[in-house]
Amino acid sequence: MSKGKTKTTYLHREGIVSLETQPDYSFLYESSTVKTPKYNLGDRVVLGDGRVFRYGLCGDTFTSMKHGLKNFNLLVTEKDAIAVAAAIGAKYVDITFADTDGVGNDGVIAVDSLRGGYISFYRGTDRQQRGIIGNTARANGDTGNTRVYLDAALRVAINEDDDVEVMATPYSDLRISGGGGEWTSVMGMPNVMATVGQYFWLQTWGPIRITPAAAELGVAGYERSFFFDANGSLVSAQTAESTTRSYQLAGFLLERTDGAAGSAAPFINLQINP
Repeated sequence: MSKGKTKTTYLHREGIVSLETQPDYSFLYESSTVKTPKYNLGDRVVLGDGRVFRYGLCGDTFTSMKHGLKNFNLLVTEKDAIAVAAAIGAKYVDITFADTDGVGNDGVIAVDSLRGGYISFYRGTDRQQRGIIGNTARANGDTGNTRVYLDAALRVAINEDDDVEVMATPYSDLRISGGGGEWTSVMGMPNVMATVGQYFWLQTWGPIRITPAAAELGVAGYERSFFFDANGSLVSAQTAESTTRSYQLAGFLLERTDGAAGSAAPFINLQINP
């Protein structure tokens, strides 16, 4: 059982150009079916100019880097009862998952597949939320308990009939759109094309070019804020403004000095996860 807290790597703190030798960023633009031992899903790399990248897993092959990648994970379990009571100070809990639980609703939970996710315990008005740093496996039909390891000890004891909700890391099933485009949230922009089961890095903060859904960006006066459309492309705040929709914020336009057509590329300062 390998467990550990989320890793953050600061590659440089002085910007892209400095008098010092720069690190090699090539690994941020690679994809592989082999997980890099140094990183876990959701781990964070921060470059000197403030760009932020997260380690993710491809859930559906995508052959374009124009659109945002969305989280297609289902809630692992919702409002289930704890299997075994846990005392104050405990750093793991034992849960009886059902065959309808898991990110695929099939009862299958692989070893450490919940790492980087979140767990919430509640009884009445008392709630505790923790990060997940590891878990044991569960197969379909398994009647035993699954142990979930926490990133911090419990401050209040939990009972067998307390409710629990579990969410896996939102970086473990990343897709362009699929069937849930209007219901899913963009987690970042891909650095490289990937196929199902490949690990790769996606950008979650800082300057990046994103394809507009339709017209050029920023042509209208004060057109500075942009949002993600259902397919992960960009729309302006004016387009997104609606009484029936609430689009996800993407960021603000970086470069334009007038409204002339073609005077700016769609470079924005991405604002998803700093």
